[in-house]
Amino acid sequence: MKHYIIFTFIVISSVTACSINSPTPSMGGVTPPDSSIFDLDSTAFIEFYLPDYEQEIQLQISEESSFLKILYDSVFHDENHLYIPADFFRKNTTYFWRISGRDPDNDISILAFFHYLWSDWTECLCFFVR
Repeated sequence: MKHYIIFTFIVISSVTACSINSPTPSMGGVTPPDSSIFDLDSTAFIEFYLPDYEQEIQLQISEESSFLKILYDSVFHDENHLYIPADFFRKNTTYFWRISGRDPDNDISILAFFHYLWSDWTECLCFFVR
């Protein structure tokens, strides 16, 4: 009588999402342009026009080009215009601003497997308030 030994292997695997960096937004066509000057006495607000981007956009404003002290930090989902009241700014001050982007997770797409990280920051632009 022959005896057969049957081995059964059960493979259990877990799939985790991959993280990838989102592309850095283009600074083409944004406002205020680099080195703009605003007169605080005649300006009601400063308009920021951000790229029309299919991403979330994060905007930061600082008085330092190193962005060690951030004065404004906000994320925008479905809009690319921002109006900041002029009284937010101080006279005779240079301000620096930059943006970052992130692709939203899309649960319908096969790409939902990926988790998109925030892009690198754009080069900073500056404007002066007098």
